Amino acid sequence: MTRTADLTSPAHTKIRLVVGLAAAGGLCGAIGPAISVVDGSAPPAYPAWPLLAVLALLPAGVSGYFLRRGQEVTAAAVLVPAGVFAVGRFLADLQVVADPLIAARPELFRPDSLIPPTPTAGAWLLLAGHVLTLVAGVLAATGADQDGDRSQRFGLPATAGVVAAVGLFTAPYSSSDAFIPAAGPLDAPPLPLVGGLLVLLAVPVLAVLAASSADADARRGGLLGLAAVLVAVAAPGLVTALAVDEVDVTPGPFLVLAAAAALVRSTAETTEHALELPGRRRLHLITAALGVAAGAAAALGALTDHLHVPGVAAPTDYAARLLWPAAVAVALLALLPKARPAFIAATATVPLAAGLALDAAFNATRVPSVEPAAGVWFTALAVVLAAAAAITAALAGAVERDEEGAERVPPPLPLLAVGLVAALLAFGAFALPVLEAPGYVPITAFGLRVGSWGLLIALVAVLGAVWLALVSRPARGAALLFGAACVTATRALEYPLSESRVAGTAPGPALWLALATTLALLIAATLSAARS
Repeated sequence: MTRTADLTSPAHTKIRLVVGLAAAGGLCGAIGPAISVVDGSAPPAYPAWPLLAVLALLPAGVSGYFLRRGQEVTAAAVLVPAGVFAVGRFLADLQVVADPLIAARPELFRPDSLIPPTPTAGAWLLLAGHVLTLVAGVLAATGADQDGDRSQRFGLPATAGVVAAVGLFTAPYSSSDAFIPAAGPLDAPPLPLVGGLLVLLAVPVLAVLAASSADADARRGGLLGLAAVLVAVAAPGLVTALAVDEVDVTPGPFLVLAAAAALVRSTAETTEHALELPGRRRLHLITAALGVAAGAAAALGALTDHLHVPGVAAPTDYAARLLWPAAVAVALLALLPKARPAFIAATATVPLAAGLALDAAFNATRVPSVEPAAGVWFTALAVVLAAAAAITAALAGAVERDEEGAERVPPPLPLLAVGLVAALLAFGAFALPVLEAPGYVPITAFGLRVGSWGLLIALVAVLGAVWLALVSRPARGAALLFGAACVTATRALEYPLSESRVAGTAPGPALWLALATTLALLIAATLSAARS
């Protein structure tokens, strides 16, 4: 069944304004490339502006179609993924203004010398389009949340989200032209790196959130909107490979487009034929299996070599030692169904430890003849399994809340105070170094290294756990805070496990802050448990 709306209602008028805003953003994104984002010294590698115009207007066009049919919830939901992606795409396109020579955007311009072209008004229109799309997405999100029955098919969209993320992780094409560098997010300059990773991480999250929506119209709109944005992201790279002689195709765009097609296919499932979310017991079993598998993969990552140098013994990988406490925390909590909130928070220990280990391996493999070994792949697998386990555990919690109902009690002042103190301390625990030494460059959450993303994920997990604990039932709040304490304790363990990596190490400020945060979280967990 599809709901239609009163075309004269205030809600319909609001959605019309939001779609108009999105259309204005798409129009800016279409006009910018048409008038050129840089001066005439670097024309596009091929006439791409008609394609870019269609892709820029695609989300607004799909939304407008549903709005015209009176399906305002679907129309609003279509624009939400475009708004989320707009943040990462804005950062990627900001590189055109910051340094066009290394922006790698052949569909927009193609330099033919080391003299950088000058950005023009078209570049600012392109950026303005992303800003308008972001605003439209934020406003649309408030109109896409409706009540309904949680009876949806989510397996295909979730799988498609993971496949799309893999495709976005790879280079969009290969190139033999020095002025058209081919690079994935990790090899890109800082701005496209951050933007690309934000888009990459958003895809599976948006797919799961849209697929598990309690409202069929919001579900349809969210999945179609995500598919539209994936097409807009993947198509330019594929067309560039087909249109430019020095550029060849890679699997990445095909994976993204296949994922988009799967998302569109999943919207064709009617409510009568939709699969319900698995029951609580089955979800707990799946979570336990994924959690134990993640712990085992992390342990194998700690046991096996991360680097291979022909004819030379593998060096000691101090960074990989942090995978041990992550493996223990995730595997043990996965076996305790009553501790699911703690497990969800504790899964952040895996990217925390894996980020530091993969950062060391990534830097080492830049040296000729140094190659990644099995430990790198086990570590990466642990991150994927931990993410899957966290999503499954969250779905189990959603089913449990639907079955039992949610009764929330405002937190008492002592718990609120300790929780806020823990949140403030956590910023320093992840933003500052755990160990210091002469000539040693530490990894922090707000740096631009591979390991920084693991620390940033851990920080977000801790802050999210504190916030949820304050609005959750006492027992679940206590579990969340305990899981967050596992994350900060793992951060503190970095010092004793890796202090031998360089000479003259000394404890950094983050060590003491991590210990203080862990203590504050445990106190808050005790206060929350006492309420029950």
